Amino acid sequence: MRWMNIVLAISILALSSWADPGNGTKFGFNPTRLEVAQVMNQTQEEPEPELAPDLDIEGRLVPGKALLLSAILPGTGQFYAKNYLFAAAFLAIEVGAWYGVASSHGRGMDKETEFLAFADQHWTYYDESYGGLGDYGSYLEYEYYAAYEFGPDGESGGDVYTGSIVEWQLLTWNERSYWLPANGFTHELDPNNKDQQYYEMIGKYDQFGAGWPEDGDYDPDWRNGPYLYDDLGAKTWKWQTHNTYREDYLNMRKDSNDALEMSKNYTMVVLGNHLLSALHAGFNVSWKNRKLAKEQSVEGAFHLEPKRHNNEMVAMGVLGITF
Repeated sequence: MRWMNIVLAISILALSSWADPGNGTKFGFNPTRLEVAQVMNQTQEEPEPELAPDLDIEGRLVPGKALLLSAILPGTGQFYAKNYLFAAAFLAIEVGAWYGVASSHGRGMDKETEFLAFADQHWTYYDESYGGLGDYGSYLEYEYYAAYEFGPDGESGGDVYTGSIVEWQLLTWNERSYWLPANGFTHELDPNNKDQQYYEMIGKYDQFGAGWPEDGDYDPDWRNGPYLYDDLGAKTWKWQTHNTYREDYLNMRKDSNDALEMSKNYTMVVLGNHLLSALHAGFNVSWKNRKLAKEQSVEGAFHLEPKRHNNEMVAMGVLGITF
């Protein structure tokens, strides 16, 4: 900003009659006139500079346009404002985030396809070819064993189910759950409805562990012929065998879920990048417009201030112009 002070003489010369030679001043200085000039100067407040309207500013940009551009594609609003560094940064984040969304989602879906096929191949609800009770070739045989050997109270020799396994599989879940130990068989599984719950339960709950095939990786003391035994050698209905098929299945599910969760996180980055870029573009353009307005505006202010003229203090008008 350049300041040009144009000093206008409000009073060029004081009339000689104003002077008071008898006041003892060397140059006829009149203190009363100085006080008047000071009062005049104090009462003249400098007006606020009036800036030219935004529409008259050369090179003015539209904040709403910048905001909308970046909301649609991050970085374009900054490019419109000629802020190329931020434009490149927001655009790079957008490209990287979308790549993360696509790659993570694709990896998660591939793992999901893998664990679904693995479960369909290895987990069995019921297979008559295993020869019935004691072979544990399927989940239903283990369920029948718990009802036939232990019954509702989970104690061997108590009130137990006495029907055949063929009759057992014809019962409804409410009828079967009556004969099963209450603290171990808590979830119903419909083998004809392989939905998300089906694939989650067969891996998550020990109740369905018997549906996974044997792989030799278990403690032989826990399982002997048609019965299961605990660590103390007592017969039990609780499925405790360690099975690597089930562990492999759970690891596949975890890998799939982790990848899909990462895809969601990248999606949040995309949304946040759109919002942040839009706000930044709008504020950046508004700030540039204000800067242009100050650079192109002309400000003026008039006030009085005391000046010495011919060895005498007089009130002088001062006009300040900024352009």
